Amino acid sequence: MEIGQLIKLERQRQNMKQEYLASGICVPSYLSRIENGLVIPSEDIQKHILTRLNIPLDSLKSEIDQEKTIQFKTKFKTVINSRNKQKAEALQLDIHNYIESHPFEPNRLTLLLIETRLILMLPDQTINIRNNLAILAEFKKEMDSEQLFYLYTIQGIVAYQNNQFSQASEFFSQIFTLIKNYRMEDWEMAELYYVSSLSLLSESRYIMAIDYVKSALSYFNQELLIERSIECLIILGIAQIDTGVLKESIATFEKAKEISLKIDSSKYNGKIEHNLGASYSILGNQKQALYHFQNSLNIKTNPNDKLVTIVSILKEYHKINDVQNAKIWLEKGLELLDQLTEEYRSFYKSHLSIYRALLLEKDNIIPIFKEALAYFEDIQDYKYCFIYCQVLAKRLADKKQYKQSTIYYQLGFNYNLKLSHVTNWEELT
Repeated sequence: MEIGQLIKLERQRQNMKQEYLASGICVPSYLSRIENGLVIPSEDIQKHILTRLNIPLDSLKSEIDQEKTIQFKTKFKTVINSRNKQKAEALQLDIHNYIESHPFEPNRLTLLLIETRLILMLPDQTINIRNNLAILAEFKKEMDSEQLFYLYTIQGIVAYQNNQFSQASEFFSQIFTLIKNYRMEDWEMAELYYVSSLSLLSESRYIMAIDYVKSALSYFNQELLIERSIECLIILGIAQIDTGVLKESIATFEKAKEISLKIDSSKYNGKIEHNLGASYSILGNQKQALYHFQNSLNIKTNPNDKLVTIVSILKEYHKINDVQNAKIWLEKGLELLDQLTEEYRSFYKSHLSIYRALLLEKDNIIPIFKEALAYFEDIQDYKYCFIYCQVLAKRLADKKQYKQSTIYYQLGFNYNLKLSHVTNWEELT
């Protein structure tokens, strides 16, 4: 990076306005020209700018350790492959401290991108991620292919975490276009396939999700990254559930369970048992479904994770019209809501409000459904928009409210088109 870009990056990191930095040194427009590389500041102006930024005057003359960035990248690969949060936190702190002590490191932009990617692995870092992304966006035009790869990956993961699945897939698609001019390492390709498969799965694009996760799984198996392989098997099994190959999904989850037992790890057992329950549920084997759901619930400790399975048990009883047990599990879900993180609370509050309306036989359920549909549409979860439109339409038809029923059947059809990524009726052929 040039001197002007480094000044701009440090100014933004300190959340300092151009007017403040330029005050008494030069006019803001001249500082803008410096930051955009249009002029090179004199030594006198450089000195005053560094002083205002509280940067030692010898920073520009300090020797640059060219091996440092290579060392950071090597450790970064290990952290991403292992998904080890403790190592991620330690490396993020090392990079942050290095940036602080070497504000004019030529590779500073790359290091900031790596640091931001590591922050994504750490809890309660939303503000830092948002601040870093705002800074990085200012330098997008100056980024090379490697830096854009990091940026799009970060933006895609952030979008995915915010339930903006279509936007996440768009960022990952940009990466696949980008890598035509950038040779990625095998581990980077595996990570890209992995995160892309998650996004595609959330968009109900199951076939492509299966292809991508199998590519990631191949690399993780080859490198003996056992836990990452288990993660891939879980994604693969979920995609197989959604494509209706249930015997294959059960075999996939049983394989993940077997591997987990061999390495004596219980980290993924709750999720594996839950998805075995989901597979048997669709097969119509209620006894096996409830057995695995209960196993999952006994293993899980996090309220967010527990409620996922509680809702599945609620659905299982509601499906067979066991109203008494369905109400019991509805109450268990409602009692747990306050313990959830905000994101999960909104999601499951919408689900539970619908089941509460159905189980308590409320007369006017349309407002409740409309509120839930607005939430799911806002997060672009068109699958549940479609499902609940069908539920509401059928309930209205049963009550002979045919006009309203027709409206929601039509609305559900429109959501199904969005779910299938169909924009024109000709595409239905």
